[in-house]
Formats: sequence, structure tokens, C-alpha cells
Amino acid sequence: MERRSWRSTVCADRAGKQVRLGDALKALVSRSDANGTGLAQARIESVWEEVVGPEVSRHTARLALREDELTVHVDSHTWASELSLMGEHLRERVNSALGESLVGSVRFTVSKAVAERESRRRSERAVKRGYGGDPVTPEPLGPEEREWVERSADAIPSDSLREAAIRATVRDLEWKKARAKRKDSQEGSGGPTRTNSSGLP
Repeated sequence: MERRSWRSTVCADRAGKQVRLGDALKALVSRSDANGTGLAQARIESVWEEVVGPEVSRHTARLALREDELTVHVDSHTWASELSLMGEHLRERVNSALGESLVGSVRFTVSKAVAERESRRRSERAVKRGYGGDPVTPEPLGPEEREWVERSADAIPSDSLREAAIRATVRDLEWKKARAKRKDSQEGSGGPTRTNSSGLP
């Protein structure tokens, strides 16, 4: 007796007509994702790290495709600002990796949770200034710190994207370094050793 492979397995639909299992599954996917957006988004997610590199991917919270607009949720306003300048470049790279033009535009935004956290921080800083506190001035990175940032971006394939990632990382770390320095000065130098909160090694 001839044996059928699983690929040729057949089943009966409600009208009693036999259809291939693969065709039935495709029809099911088609009905649940009528415009193909879900499948397109899954494909974009599968190539995203390859396109932007691990450093940028690490700051990506979520991808969402609506019609042909790709919304990229990132974890800080700094990254949203820097990557917005790269929107057209990234759109071309994503479409190239996919082999077809699925993305018409790319928009970068900060996730709701991050936006709320930033809002709370701004409110706290405003209160501190109201009680005589001074705004934090970014603390420049030293040569070794800058070199560490540049090494961390080595895996990013695009030169322009790599530079944007370096700028975003430097700005973020300069603010963190300044806040850590202020905290240390307020707590005094005689206390126990504190954890480095700047994000630098």
C-alpha cells in the first residue's frame, strides 16, 4: 500500500470535500489575518536585529506594523530622537532584508511605560529645583568610556546607523554619569562603596 507523507495528508471540509491539510492551514491563517499584517510584522521582527545590529535592537521595546507604517517603540527619548533621523535609511534596509517593499515609512516613539517614567522624573526634578536644587549638567565621558561605547556599536552593520547609536548611547550615559556623580557628592565620600549606576563598566 502506498504511504502518504504528512505533506499530502487530506481532510474533509464541512461540505464533505477533501482538501489538503496545508491548504486548510493556509486558509485558516488567511482568515485570521485578512490583510497579511500579522505575517508581515512577524517577518520584520525576524530580520530586525540583523538590520539594526544587537545594540539598537536591545533598545527596541516593540515593533508594530499598521498598513505599511512600521512603528518602533524604543526605551528612551534619546534613542527615539536619534533613530528618527535614520527612518528612511532603515526603511530601505528592512525592505532589502525582506526582499520586497512591505514598509512604506518608519516612525520611532517611546513606549507608554517609558514616557510615564520620564514624566515622573521631570516632575521630581522640577520639585527639587523648586527647593533650590540645580538641574543636572551632563558629565562628559572619558576617553576609555568613549572607546567602550564605540566598541559596543561595532556590530552595527551601517556606518550612519552606528554613528547614531553611538551618539544616543553617549548622551544617555553622560546624563547617567552626571546623576551618579551628584548622588555621590550629596551622600558624601565617607559612606560604603556604591553600585555604579551610570551603566559604564
